[in-house]
Amino acid sequence: MQTARSNNTPFWLLLIGLFLILVSKSLLTEGMFFDGVTYASISRNMAEGQGTFWNPHYTQTLYPEFRQHPPLALGMEALTFKAFGDHWWVEKTYSMLMFLLSGLFIALIWKRTTNNIRWTWLPLLFWIAMPLVSWSATNNLLENTMSVFVLLSVYLMIVGYQRNHKIWLFLSAFTLLLAFLSKGFTGLFPLVFPILYCAFDQKRKWIQGPIDSLILLVAVAVFAGIMFLACPGSFGYIKDYIRLQVIGGGLHEATASSRFYIVFALLQQLMIPYVIAMALVICKARRKVNNKVFEFPPDKAWFYVFLTMGLVGVLPIMVSVKQRDFYMLAALPFFALACGHITLSMLTLWLPKISPKVRRWMTLGASCIVLLGLVLNVVHIGKYGRDEALIEEVKQKITESEGNNVIEISQEEYTQWAKHAYYMRYGKISLSPTEN
Repeated sequence: MQTARSNNTPFWLLLIGLFLILVSKSLLTEGMFFDGVTYASISRNMAEGQGTFWNPHYTQTLYPEFRQHPPLALGMEALTFKAFGDHWWVEKTYSMLMFLLSGLFIALIWKRTTNNIRWTWLPLLFWIAMPLVSWSATNNLLENTMSVFVLLSVYLMIVGYQRNHKIWLFLSAFTLLLAFLSKGFTGLFPLVFPILYCAFDQKRKWIQGPIDSLILLVAVAVFAGIMFLACPGSFGYIKDYIRLQVIGGGLHEATASSRFYIVFALLQQLMIPYVIAMALVICKARRKVNNKVFEFPPDKAWFYVFLTMGLVGVLPIMVSVKQRDFYMLAALPFFALACGHITLSMLTLWLPKISPKVRRWMTLGASCIVLLGLVLNVVHIGKYGRDEALIEEVKQKITESEGNNVIEISQEEYTQWAKHAYYMRYGKISLSPTEN
């Protein structure tokens, strides 16, 4: 009789192999999305004493007092620079660490909602099937850190409901504050989780959900108040962040042609995992398994909870005209968990029936995919993942700068924000626009 562990071995290998292939051009190479280079520069500066946690410093000419985002993710990354020094791979190490922690909390949530840790590859496979996930893993976005705290907050609430103890709700409130301090208001959507949990749990009264959400919100506010009292600089920082980024940028700085941009971006991310999930549902619904017509998963409540959680994490972004696809990064794990729940009952019937011979071939094939992923990563060592010409130009200019901390560039070049990021990251050089 095949064991559950042996049944799942090829899928764990497939998960690892596919991820290695997806990040092969960016994991061990120089170059990064300029937002990630910007955050790395600020964190490195903080680690070296240029700026503080509540007063980060970017460059002498561009955001010498950086108040555009909350500082927690920057401060955490600064600790990584303190531990490993100033190397180009430090920010990618931190970014990957946040990615792995997110995967860990997805696994823990899956275990709590299915009592089966060995099938964790299922939601994780749906998760990395979303193109944005593997891209963000190596690009040092603030959303990477925020996702960790969002997932942790939901995990703590699930533990609290399963153990019927309110202390977990307050622990979750604290992690939600940390999510806010990582990237802002987009990290607070788990406030609705108690409402969803109680609405779909037949053992609980629906009114308990809104009450618990209110308790959660009040607890977050109380923890924020304690922070403001304990750290005097924190109130002014958060006030400036809301004024500059939320009100000034979020309501007036348009980066999308339509408020529905984020919806279309979400559909692109969900295309692969949800097409696969729906294909399995339709296929199985037309067949009989063990002389029984396919039934919806017995834990269908979790499918609805996680699907709604994902939508709550994405749709409110439409309020702002400032939209980027990675703003929804913290919501994608919940769509993956929803896919996992809707397909779990089918796969648990199918996969144990795989013959030992087929299973061995599947394991061999998946091992080849892992090997290919490793080879592709090794081949790309020492190369540039992106912005090769710009990085080479920056390195050349740094050698010619003769120790100058400020370099003049044209007005047109000054608005090329990636240049600011790379000059600061590689040479600790600020850029100033010339008058002519």
